Amino acid sequence: MEGFSLDIRTLNFVMILFSVIYCIGLLLFQSAQKPIKGLSLFSLSIFIIGCGPLLLSFRGITPDYVSIIGSNMLIALGFHLTLYSLSLFRGYSTKLSQFSAILLLVVLIGFIYFTYYDPSIRGRVVVISLFLAFVTFCTAVVLVNGDNNDLSLVTKMMALPFVAYSVFMMMRVMTSISDAEIIDFMRASLVHQLTFLFSIILIVSMSFSMLWMINARLLRKNEHLLHQDPLTKLKNRRALNDTIAGFQKKAQRAPVSIVMSDIDNFKSINDHYGHLLGDDVIQAVANNTRKELKDSAVAFRLGGDEMMVIIPNCHLDEAKAWTNQLRQSIADIRLDTQPELQFTASFGIALLSPTANWQQSVEEADKALYQSKGNGRNMVSVAA
Repeated sequence: MEGFSLDIRTLNFVMILFSVIYCIGLLLFQSAQKPIKGLSLFSLSIFIIGCGPLLLSFRGITPDYVSIIGSNMLIALGFHLTLYSLSLFRGYSTKLSQFSAILLLVVLIGFIYFTYYDPSIRGRVVVISLFLAFVTFCTAVVLVNGDNNDLSLVTKMMALPFVAYSVFMMMRVMTSISDAEIIDFMRASLVHQLTFLFSIILIVSMSFSMLWMINARLLRKNEHLLHQDPLTKLKNRRALNDTIAGFQKKAQRAPVSIVMSDIDNFKSINDHYGHLLGDDVIQAVANNTRKELKDSAVAFRLGGDEMMVIIPNCHLDEAKAWTNQLRQSIADIRLDTQPELQFTASFGIALLSPTANWQQSVEEADKALYQSKGNGRNMVSVAA
């Protein structure tokens, strides 16, 4: 690559331009929807990273504490804020960013020393490169190991440029130590010119990856809402239809119990107290059902006051014992708006047959439910 050279001032300008564009774009994206934790700070970090090279281009025009110390500290601060903001965004501990904040002070001391006490461009390059190598590697760790349930492919794709940048910074450190002292940074060797190019690539890649990750979150949230009943927050019929095949496969290996329920005399509650209070009753029963669910059980609202609970790995006697517990807890519910109102629920239980079709098994549970209602309500009946 002898004779190959890049214009640092041009790369400076491009880096500033990209930083400003992506910062504004992400902030506008943030303002157009429900605020996302860490995104505004992430946008600001990109802008700050771009401001560093801007000050660097004023070398010889402004004092050294602006064009040298100020510019590099802005770059270091920007990468530190990237680490901190992504820790918030991914739900990761902020301990790494706290340590990074301490290292910022070390970087400042190093730049003051290599600017005024022992002037050395090489020394300053080594200091900032070591810091950036550490921070970008930590950022990759945060992205991959964060607790938030983001798309794995996106987090790995976003972490990859940070790892590559960290490796490049360590190569820059080794090259700087082995080379002669740098006389003019704007005419420095190729490895220092590539720093600006790689920084541009990093800014572009992490901005696109952030948008990809946010979009994946929104799609997942929409998918969740499509499968959730808006009143009770239980799963809806669409979710049930999508999971029937999975439950039938489980029934071939272990018993799966189906529990059907509805609220006793619910029509009279609606007629006497109104539909709004009727909704409160349905919500209270749904919340109570959700609290009582076994680990592997799933509750669905089928419509009106009718609900279904599917319990994998559960025999009929176990299902009956659990349902009786649920029945009693529902009878104990009192609404704040109508504390005098007492209501109960009836239940029917059947096994999901591994051989018969789904509809037949549900009909068996329905028959058991009607048996409970015919025998006086507030009961649990098991299909023959």
